[in-house]
Amino acid sequence: MRLWTLQAPEVVAALRSNGRYLAEWDRVIVNWRPAFRAMVAEMHRRGIVSASAPPVWCWPDSSPQRNRIRQTANSLLGDDQWAHGTCLLKLDVPDSLTLTTSYSRWNDYLATTTDFLCDNGPIDSPAFAPATAPEQWSSELDHEWDRPQVAIPELRREWVLSARRYLPDSETVARIAADPLLRP
Repeated sequence: MRLWTLQAPEVVAALRSNGRYLAEWDRVIVNWRPAFRAMVAEMHRRGIVSASAPPVWCWPDSSPQRNRIRQTANSLLGDDQWAHGTCLLKLDVPDSLTLTTSYSRWNDYLATTTDFLCDNGPIDSPAFAPATAPEQWSSELDHEWDRPQVAIPELRREWVLSARRYLPDSETVARIAADPLLRP
């Protein structure tokens, strides 16, 4: 499956030196960890072995619209991530190692999990049993603005078709330049 992902320069360096990159749990927002752990559990149920690392988020590279990457990047990345540096990786990942889901449903699940944590206190495991989870891990899209997202267990050098710096747009560059905490 042809995919793309945005990653920090250190991820590309790890791929070059080690041939493999596993995401780290300390990079996942604490309140999102139960949802991410549920995603990992679903990947395991489907035979996608992930070494219990958080998933790597990707998007299908089936659209010729270049602005789709820019829109996604601007929606997901904070100015601190842009200031640090971002790389665009184009990938070809075996279908058997991908879990495609609805981005809209995933965000609903994140919200439900966060509500659960507010009501019940912090946990570091899936918030719901698989049979009762509000997320059904479907790739069916909810509406015309919904998009598919793809979770993979890791990044491997042999899957990388290309990797390059992906620069922020001019508005983001201006915000970074105006923020003394983000300037180098």
